[in-house]
Amino acid sequence: MALGETLGLQQGIGVAVLLFGAYLLDVEEARTGLLTPLHTVLQQPGTVLALLASALSGTTTVLEKLAIEHMRPQSGPFVAFVGTILMVVLLTPQALFPSKKTSTLEYKRGVSGLRAHPRALFLAGLIAGIAPLFGFTAIALGLVGYVTALFKLIAVFTVVWAWLFLGEGNIRQRMLGTLVMLAGGVLIAV
Repeated sequence: MALGETLGLQQGIGVAVLLFGAYLLDVEEARTGLLTPLHTVLQQPGTVLALLASALSGTTTVLEKLAIEHMRPQSGPFVAFVGTILMVVLLTPQALFPSKKTSTLEYKRGVSGLRAHPRALFLAGLIAGIAPLFGFTAIALGLVGYVTALFKLIAVFTVVWAWLFLGEGNIRQRMLGTLVMLAGGVLIAV
């Protein structure tokens, strides 16, 4: 509503298919009951926080698109830059001064773990720096509803990368959901 964008029928179906695919990522749980995956997800505090972050992200994406549209000249990368600066400012105090719950020993272990893998840290930082440039450019060029739905395809890549690099199991089970999500992404993009 804030952007005046309307969803086409095919793209709306694509969004629904994509969300259904995300639900199917836990297809083994769904065999015991239709709402079992949802119940299982809500029992895990990390997942609840991820859902909250996703809801907030949907709001910020609309605000980011508004910011891009009100700039002259319009620049998705500039909005990404400003957003990244704000994120660094907000996260730096927590990184430099951990909470009292974190012991000094835990903090030192974490820092030494980062020092032990400088290439991985550099690569992660590089990817985390480049990804917003692509994302904000996509937001500037496309309809927010479609672009953010396509962002949910991160689950497809996460499943594959976790299987390849971390040895996570259940790849066959999760591939059903990822393939359905991919089909939804195609419906949105075409």
